[in-house]
This record gives sequence, structure tokens and C-alpha cells, in this order.
Amino acid sequence: MSTEVNLKQGLRKLEYPICAKEALYKIYDLICSRITSIKNMDLALDLMAEFVFYEVDRRGHKRAQSLSPLQELQLVKILYEYFDTLTSESGRNTVFLSLFSGTTINSRLGVLTKFISMGIGIPSTKILSSASAWMQQLGNTSPNSCKFAEGLIQDYFHFYVSSTEKITALPEISLEFTANFLTAIAENYYNTSNKKTTTLPPSKFIFPPQKLLETVTLWISQNTSLCIAAQQKQAVLPPGAIAMEATTPIAGLLKWCILAPIYRQDSKEYTDLHLALLNSIMEIPKSTPPKAVCAQHLTSSINPILTFVNDLKNKQEKKFSEIINEDALQLSLDRFAQAIQVIASVNAMYGHTDDLYHQIKILPFNKLMNIIQNNYKNKVVVL
Repeated sequence: MSTEVNLKQGLRKLEYPICAKEALYKIYDLICSRITSIKNMDLALDLMAEFVFYEVDRRGHKRAQSLSPLQELQLVKILYEYFDTLTSESGRNTVFLSLFSGTTINSRLGVLTKFISMGIGIPSTKILSSASAWMQQLGNTSPNSCKFAEGLIQDYFHFYVSSTEKITALPEISLEFTANFLTAIAENYYNTSNKKTTTLPPSKFIFPPQKLLETVTLWISQNTSLCIAAQQKQAVLPPGAIAMEATTPIAGLLKWCILAPIYRQDSKEYTDLHLALLNSIMEIPKSTPPKAVCAQHLTSSINPILTFVNDLKNKQEKKFSEIINEDALQLSLDRFAQAIQVIASVNAMYGHTDDLYHQIKILPFNKLMNIIQNNYKNKVVVL
């Protein structure tokens, strides 16, 4: 107890941000030593809240005023220098996951986004590797990961558009981080149930900025293994931690390409991205069981297509025969069918595949989709 008191009293004598820098070294000793305890972890969490993020005072009460913009920038710089010099990947990830845990991330997301934005800009492979492990452990499609990804998009595709060459080179810095980042990005667009980000309005499709679309297309076109990279290399985690399986961005990005025609998003990048995704899927190594594309994720394109058909029928009073021959609808269905066909051909689909094939029956007629349905029906009969 006296050691804990002495430690805190010593740090309180230091001005911010020096106390934050010193606290990080103490935190590492507490949670990364060979012998750890609940007491050490609790003390480390106290140090984070009081001396690193300046969230509570010496009595543990929430501060009326958090970090000033200047203090936040000072902290981001300290975090960058600290993590970029840590040689132990296990220790680095242990501290990172503790600083930005699922229970504290809401109040620390702004610092995290600026910190990783700096890790992209300078850049730092070590920091992005830890950020990748963090996204994977919290879930790369989770609300926190999606908010984090949106923050980086704001930085590099809205605020600092002249610095896009930095993020264009992202796969060269960290392939695994880019893959997890892509999965979160895919969730943020062409998604009506936008509870995942606070910056995007609900019940409305949001389309990716053109420069982001171009960058994503370039990434995947240049590296067919990018989409599954996060599944190929396991992060080094703290002892006893259970590694979470990464969700690939394939289904989410395919949804962009499938729905783009019916929402009059006619950028040629959607065609290029669709082709790049199909090429990537063809290169997926066989795994048992399959883990690259979830069948349930693919079904998320069905309702928007049906809504499009109903809108044409009700608002424009078109006959169903006219609607079926709509070029935009048929292109959308062609892309959907091509995706299912290629994914099935390399046995990369997992989950409720029967449900997917059952649901696509309610879609308007499309020649290729009809062939896929018949092939699946025959396969099931043979089995």
C-alpha cells in the first residue's frame, strides 16, 4: 500500500505531460512483468486515468475539465514515442489494449484516432500493428472500430486531402492493420442501420468519398492477399488472452459494388473494385472450415435491392416487366451473382449458406443468378 501511495505521490510532483510519460513506464512494469496480479492491474488502471488521460483527480473523482487541445497533442506525441520504441510486441500490445480497453474507449477515442493518424503519417509499423490487434480484439466491425475508422477517414480524406499519399502507402507499412481498417470502412458506407458511427446520420445510405473509393480500389488491385491478411497472421497477445478471428472486408466491399448501380453511383472505380475483389477471392487459400466470407453478411444486399424494386413500382408506377429489365438492377444482380459464384467456387463461404440461397430466390429474375440457384439445388440433391 505504501508503495502505491509513494508511486502516485511521486508522479503528482511532475507537471503534465511529464507525469504521463513516466506513468507509461510504470504501467508497463505493473502489467508486463512475469508475475502480475489484480492489484497491479488496478493500480495500472488508476495511473492511466489520473496521469495519462487526466480523467480523474487524486481522489478518483472525475475532472470537470479533461485534456486541453495542447495537452492532447502532447499526449499523442508521448504515446507515439513510447510505443515506437517498445521492442516487445507482446508488451506493446498488452499496454495498448489496456490503455484503450472496450470500457474506456468512448472517452479516449479522440486521443486514439490522433495517435494512429500520426502512426500513419510518420509512419510506424509497430504502432499500426498494435492498432490492428486492438481492432481485432474489440471486433473490426464493432461500433468502436467503425468510429475509429471514420475518424481516420476524416483526417486523411476530408481534412488533410493533400496528404493522401501517406495513406495510399498504408499496406506497405502494415498489411494486417490495412485489412482490419478496410473491414471497418466497409461497414460505414452503404449501410442504413448506421448505429456504428456517431458522425453518420441514421436511416440513410452514405457513399464513400471518391478519393477513398479510389484508394481502396488501388489497395486491393495491387495486393490480392490484402483482404485476408488479418486472418493470416495472429497478433501476439498478453498471456491468457483469447485471439479473436478477424472478419475480412470482402462481403462489405462487395456490397458497395452490388448496390452502387441502383443508387446511381456510376464511378468506374466500382467496376474496378468489383473485379479486384473477385480476383482476390480466387486467390484465397483453401481452409477447413472456410472463414473468408460469411453468408449472412452477403444477404445484407438483398433488402436494399428489393426496396429499389418497390420504389420503382410504387413511386414511378412502372410495370414489373419494365423493372426487371432496368439496366441498373440487372448490373446489380449480375455483380451479386458473380460474387456468390466465385466465393462458392473456392469454398470460401461459411455460416448459413442454405439461408443465403433461399433468400436470393425472392430477388427479381437474373440469368446468372438463376444458373447459380439451379447449380446449388443440383448439388444439394447429389449430396
